[in-house]
Amino acid sequence: MQTIYNLPESIKDDLARFEEEIKQFKDGTTSPTEFRTFRVPQGVYEQREEGIFMLRVRLAAGGVLPHQMRTLASASRKYGNGILHATTRQDIQIHRVTIDDIHPALMELYSAGLSTKGGGGNTVRNITACYDAGVCAQEAFDVAPYAVAVTEFMLPDPVNYQLPRKYKIAFSGCPDDCAGATVNDLGCIAKKRGDELGFAVHVGGGLGANSRVAKSFLDFVPAGEIHLVAEAVKRVFDKHGNRKNKHRARLRFLIEQMGLERFRELYEAELSGLRKNGLSVLKVRDLPSRDLTKTEAEASPHDGFAVWREKNTEPQKQSGYYMVHIPLLLGDITADTLEKLADVVEIHGEGMARTTQSQNMVIRWVHENELAALHGKLADLELAETPAPILRNTVACAGAATCKLGICLSRGLARAITNKLSSDGLDLDGLGELNINISGCPNSCGRHPIGQIGLFGAARRIGGRLVPHYVVQLGGRVSEGKTKLAQGKTTIPAHNIPGFIVDFLRAFQDSPQHPDYDAFLEAQGVDIADQLADKHKHIPSFEEDKNHYFDYGAESLFSLAGRGPGECGAGVFDLIEVDLASAHEALEKGDLFSATVLSTRALLVTQGQEAKDDVEALDLFDKWFIESGLVSKTFRTLIESVRSSEGFEADSGDVSALVNAVQNLYDNMDQSLRFQPVTTEGASEPEDVSAAHTADDEIAVDREADFRGVVCPLNYVKTKLLLEQMPSGQVLAILLDEEGGRNVPESASQDGHEVLSQKKEGEYWRVVVRKG
Repeated sequence: MQTIYNLPESIKDDLARFEEEIKQFKDGTTSPTEFRTFRVPQGVYEQREEGIFMLRVRLAAGGVLPHQMRTLASASRKYGNGILHATTRQDIQIHRVTIDDIHPALMELYSAGLSTKGGGGNTVRNITACYDAGVCAQEAFDVAPYAVAVTEFMLPDPVNYQLPRKYKIAFSGCPDDCAGATVNDLGCIAKKRGDELGFAVHVGGGLGANSRVAKSFLDFVPAGEIHLVAEAVKRVFDKHGNRKNKHRARLRFLIEQMGLERFRELYEAELSGLRKNGLSVLKVRDLPSRDLTKTEAEASPHDGFAVWREKNTEPQKQSGYYMVHIPLLLGDITADTLEKLADVVEIHGEGMARTTQSQNMVIRWVHENELAALHGKLADLELAETPAPILRNTVACAGAATCKLGICLSRGLARAITNKLSSDGLDLDGLGELNINISGCPNSCGRHPIGQIGLFGAARRIGGRLVPHYVVQLGGRVSEGKTKLAQGKTTIPAHNIPGFIVDFLRAFQDSPQHPDYDAFLEAQGVDIADQLADKHKHIPSFEEDKNHYFDYGAESLFSLAGRGPGECGAGVFDLIEVDLASAHEALEKGDLFSATVLSTRALLVTQGQEAKDDVEALDLFDKWFIESGLVSKTFRTLIESVRSSEGFEADSGDVSALVNAVQNLYDNMDQSLRFQPVTTEGASEPEDVSAAHTADDEIAVDREADFRGVVCPLNYVKTKLLLEQMPSGQVLAILLDEEGGRNVPESASQDGHEVLSQKKEGEYWRVVVRKG
């Protein structure tokens, strides 16, 4: 069977174990945490809906063969929702797979030489390359075979699935860096030294909540030794990476901590060991290709052919051949369409399709005589649309629609922006190759840090209600030696983002710097963006217009429900960060009243408290934070001023001091929500507390509590506070509503406690936990 890369024999064992892990999870032998620990490195993620999963299929260098396209379509149709999704790392994802269908789907993929292994978790992720590798006029040489060869070298090693954090590798063919080598953990850019092929190597880049541009590491490595470099860097990472704090675990933080020269010393030692072990030169082979001499008879052009040829095709460096762009709206393609596209790919071009970092596809090696026939077939599949580059290049991650880390519905915003741009009279073609990158949260799956216009989702509290927002960043780009991360921290309500984008792009088109976007930003663009942001920040009250309080495409009010693994535990930090961010922004805008109230509300959740209104928030803050001595009693004067019926008056310095005091408390809070040794004075007792009670057959329970009616994440906060009062080893039984019954046990397990029992009794859940 023809494949892009060869799967290791160990995949068979993984699939057999997966089937057994699913059985054990379903019968309760394996906990949700243990099951997640196994399945995520295998590229299987739980989506927003409990029990529904996504399979991320790795495509080395983005290559996919016709028979593999048919298998992907079949698996998505039978086991998923019938829609395939191309990612910014050139993977393809199958969505909405039930737990019973995971194993059959993986087996079907395996039959076509496809695997999800390493598609998630702390693993060597899909190795990417320029989608035009081999046909680009600027490239030093074709890097795709090297990306595939390093994939085959890395896949069999079990260590590659137990790293401190994900390890991302990219190959670019020239300094234009289309694959983003300069923002990967390991980036390889093709070079020639005389007739010798090699790579310049960059390390420590990456996109995320703390993005970094990679550091230049090696000027030239012979191409046949690039796998040794990848392996040596990985071994340093594996031995010295931070496994305690996942937020500081990426390779870039290790290099910053120890310095590049110390990292180089450790790398050289590992490389020397690899050489002594006699690892051979990398085995590189040509990728599969059909017989290019077999072409269909030249066809007559269909309607729209001339425009399509101008916008959707590029001449290759090989005379007479073209690369054809297939735009996919937000990376999606139906199973039926992909299956039919496979028939097209089988007889046109090189015999494979490639996914791109902008979530589209390309067919390469299409002879000029074939273009008209190919256009007709793509038009029949509705794949011959000719959007302006800014629309074709708009990237959006899955966001809160399916991802548990998502804050906002980024795909919904992308559609809204596309609709606004398409209907507002702008000369979109005149914007050139400008791109918009959207992430649903700060984690950068939409690659917003390298977007010329980058947006990432955030939440802010307005009038006591959560409102979806986006942080606007400008000026990102990739190019060897010139890579720059987008800058900016202005937030705009999600509902107002499309109008802001149109106004900003119109200002760019009207500027003397047009069409030079970078020159526009440097001259006046950033200031213009700030001015326009102020214009678009207004949010009407909930009573005036509810639209701002719904995310794009949502049918219910915006919330953080369902976010994060162990939603109750994670939700505590989410809510705190929302209120603190909102308080800081209110302070910057001079809204001292809102800044005061939001800061007093922010940490109440850590004490198991929830304020119904602003007055109660002030009262609870006084009781739990001022009386307890966690913050200074000097803030009482400010609190009383807010309560005063004579009108609020305050000094901005006093409000700033309060906001910073609350921020400092949060920064010093540990994972158990403790600011200092916990005191139970004034803490509310659970409704039903007893000792030495025997329940759940043989489990001796030391204390019980009834938290039915207490919403997430407060139900878990109350659970944590109660566990803090108990000696290690004692057992707590709690009654919970449906949502708490699902989420509290996982949060407790993540905090080091042992979940002894988790049973549904009628309309509620009874959960028994032994304190760790």
